[in-house]
Amino acid sequence: MLADNSFDYLVSQILNKRCVPVAGAGISLSSKDPDNENVHNVDWMVGALKKELTKKRFARYDKSLHGNVCKWGCIEELSKFDLKIVEQDLCHFNCFFCDVFMAGKAKKLGHLCELFLWEFDSLKDAYQSLVKLLKIAKYKDLLPTPAHMYIAKLAREGLLSEILTTNYDCNFEKAYDLVTSGKNTDVITSLDDYRSRGVQSDDLNRLQVYKINGCAKNLGDASEPEKCELILLTERQLQKWRNRQWAADLFRDRLRSNSLLFIGFGSDEPQVHHTLQTVLDEYTDDPINNGRKLLETLNAPIVATFDPQPSFHQQQIVKTYAQHHKQAAKQGDELIIRHPELNKNLSADLLWHFLYERIIRTKVIEALRSSAQSANASFTSIIPFSSTILTHALTSFEHGKKGDNNFVSTSPSWLEDFFTAPTVDQKNSNKFEMLVHCLSQLKGNSSDYYEPVINNQALISEFVLLIFLLRGYVSTENDGDPERGLLLNVKSKNSVRKELYLNDLPIKSTGMERANKLMGNTHLILKLGLARIHSIPNMERIKNVNNKTGSITLETIITLNWKHIFTSKSYEGNMESVAATIKDAIESPTNYYFSNQPSIKKRTFLREINA
Repeated sequence: MLADNSFDYLVSQILNKRCVPVAGAGISLSSKDPDNENVHNVDWMVGALKKELTKKRFARYDKSLHGNVCKWGCIEELSKFDLKIVEQDLCHFNCFFCDVFMAGKAKKLGHLCELFLWEFDSLKDAYQSLVKLLKIAKYKDLLPTPAHMYIAKLAREGLLSEILTTNYDCNFEKAYDLVTSGKNTDVITSLDDYRSRGVQSDDLNRLQVYKINGCAKNLGDASEPEKCELILLTERQLQKWRNRQWAADLFRDRLRSNSLLFIGFGSDEPQVHHTLQTVLDEYTDDPINNGRKLLETLNAPIVATFDPQPSFHQQQIVKTYAQHHKQAAKQGDELIIRHPELNKNLSADLLWHFLYERIIRTKVIEALRSSAQSANASFTSIIPFSSTILTHALTSFEHGKKGDNNFVSTSPSWLEDFFTAPTVDQKNSNKFEMLVHCLSQLKGNSSDYYEPVINNQALISEFVLLIFLLRGYVSTENDGDPERGLLLNVKSKNSVRKELYLNDLPIKSTGMERANKLMGNTHLILKLGLARIHSIPNMERIKNVNNKTGSITLETIITLNWKHIFTSKSYEGNMESVAATIKDAIESPTNYYFSNQPSIKKRTFLREINA
């Protein structure tokens, strides 16, 4: 199916595992620096270089050797750093300081780095001074952005396995280690890394992060000059990959076989653009690709632009690709992702949020479709009419897709009503992220750990079935006891507050007494997933003590699973009666607990006798 636009094409490529993100400095722009110095900001880097470089130039400036200062503003620039030159006769051509200020104005970081190195007699000392000046060692302390976290979650779903980045920070590996609660990232910065870590495999999806310009963590405290030389900064280093042929070969291979998503590249990255143009030239003689529409090709590069209009280098990527596929250069604009509204910026965080929502909705729909086949989900053999109910829920998801607006993925109204969010915008934009987060809560995991849909298709289907049946009756609750699982707020028909906990956890006693828990009444814990299979009806009575007032409230916790609610006898009814039965179990869980006790069942004189 032909994608309608670059966003849909990218979603398709990620779902088909044919996308490799290539990340530049822009993706880490919103990353938090613990010291709030923003040393990773290009403006800060350019400013620091320009200031130090100007001082070095000024220190060796000799009018008899270097001539007059120009009339183009260099006097004013020097004065900003309290460097004063009394000049009566300004020249009308470039002066001794022009190259510095021109590179600074154009934010040519690579040029400034090269100019800085030329001020030293020893190249080894120069590299170390440059790395220390730019505080590259501090990059390892930066914190992952939402964009890094979304990419990590998609990698956990098995949809992304590699990242190519020109950044020195450790945000990708930090994000993936957070969502997997372990060291599951392979950072590759050298040929030795490539040979050893590039082939690792594990039961859990591993993420390979290729850092083609070096890594701040390997730099240590920048006290060793040899390690400083491994950080690529200058124009000359970047153009030639600093003899990192393995990285150049990797980039060429991925460009030929995947769709590369260029994100965070607003300015020139010499090694990326030069190599890219070389590979794109190969398509000229390819008869298979010639004449195809760009969004029909198998591995079109996609460029995401922060600004409303792309830069020259961003345009060069897509328009060269278009020309080599016998299309007009302007058709390359089809491969650019920008904010759908005019004159608005599209941050990396926002783009990956949109991508994650659209992709994860597709994965949820796939899970529902799979679980609607009774052989794929055991709960369907217990809950009456499960396949029919799941089909109804699936239809509502499919129907909701018709309301997609630009990059925003819509959902059924009942799902939006289920989630309680601080703002309307949050409620309308991240419901699928919130839905999948429920998987972690059901399993009692930490807030950062990510439970992928691909590994929990039956569980998320079981959860969706429940909230679809109870739409308008339950909603999310921010408070609650994480050890009990996911807490839902119940619109009880009684005035007494009711709580419903859902979890996929082994039964665990919370103790007979708890402090400062003011909740009373009888509440239900409903077992889902694998925990449901071996669970038995359980009752726990808890004394909640208020340490300040000394007041005591009694709480009864009933634990049940579907078999305890829907008995083995033939169930006569319809979808509405299934929902009514579940609501009754929530309102009166004690009745269902005692009805499942063998000692009660053996007392025949208590049973109802049909006349």
